[in-house]
Amino acid sequence: MPLRAKRNPKSQNRWNATFGDSPNIQIRYLSPLLLLWCFPLSALAEGLLWEDAWVRSMPPGTEVAAAYGRVTNQSDQTVVITSISSSVGEAAQIHDVIADGDQRRMVQLDAVSLAAGESTEFKPGGQHIMLLGVAAPPPEGSRVELCLLTANSAERCTSAPVQRQAPMPATETSGHHH
Repeated sequence: MPLRAKRNPKSQNRWNATFGDSPNIQIRYLSPLLLLWCFPLSALAEGLLWEDAWVRSMPPGTEVAAAYGRVTNQSDQTVVITSISSSVGEAAQIHDVIADGDQRRMVQLDAVSLAAGESTEFKPGGQHIMLLGVAAPPPEGSRVELCLLTANSAERCTSAPVQRQAPMPATETSGHHH
């Protein structure tokens, strides 16, 4: 049945929603339910926090970039990051650098698991995000969207600046000490 909204003549501020012959449901009670229906509960429950995200500017002639930052699980449950997407390039992958004898090599990770309250840092020489197939390198000073996807299909995105060097972490001061 169609939803019809009508003004309640007894009040200046109330609207009633009527479903055919069913009793009236006040919109002010229906609105929070509609909001919950529009936003997946898994996204609200994930509790992932991106901090200090950035994308290294690309040298001319390359089609690969690296992205970095810290992700913290602020929820009370383990969260498993299963993939990443980006607003640039054909693909984004999570990689790690591992020691192999005297050599170091890069391997792609299928998932990153974060226990409640745990953080992981994507940084040069360790776990990091590879942006592959970047045909048009984003200019320095622009921003790239990075989105983490979790095992239960929740997505957490951030806008990361493109720059040559890591930004000063939000937790550090400007060098002025007392």
